[in-house]
Amino acid sequence: MKKIDIENWKRKEHYLHFSNLDDPYWGLVVEVDCSKAFATAKSRSQSFFLLCLHASLQAANATEEFGYRIVDSEVCCFAPLHASATIMRADETFGCCFIEFKPDFEEFAANAMCQIELVKSRSGMCLENDFRYDQIYYSSLPWLKFSALTFARNLKGNDAIPKFIFGKANQQGDKMMMPVALQVHHALVDGLHVARFFDRFQAILDN
Repeated sequence: MKKIDIENWKRKEHYLHFSNLDDPYWGLVVEVDCSKAFATAKSRSQSFFLLCLHASLQAANATEEFGYRIVDSEVCCFAPLHASATIMRADETFGCCFIEFKPDFEEFAANAMCQIELVKSRSGMCLENDFRYDQIYYSSLPWLKFSALTFARNLKGNDAIPKFIFGKANQQGDKMMMPVALQVHHALVDGLHVARFFDRFQAILDN
């Protein structure tokens, strides 16, 4: 973790302006081409969700602004960034699963599957890691293709953790496309930063 010197930060005015708004959050939905990731998951009997999650974390860790958090009225940058993903159980409840980022996918997936099975064996929301700043929130709606989405959020605090939702992968011509919803805190993350993230995310999915 490193602290940002707000007084000498090029975004000082932007930070002060947006952090004083009643609703400083903004979001969008972007369709990504997941054709290669989908084919890879199918041919290797791997989890398509974990492939996309790992690619997203790689891109997020390469985008410094996605690690900015507001901690006790200070801006801090956290790295590396991990995932807190909602995991569905057989009884149709879900729990929050903390998944540590590891650069190697096989190592990442092996650890993720262990954590997922642990959450499935429990009850409740499993919020013991909810206090961590070095994570990004993830969920998925694999049943729905969407073009817009709103997030539940707390307007009383300074929650600056990015939130992602992966939608249903769907065939469009010869491509497999997936809607990805993202919400960020505008005091810390601008459109350029989000565009850079999605460029990196797409490049990783393509490889």
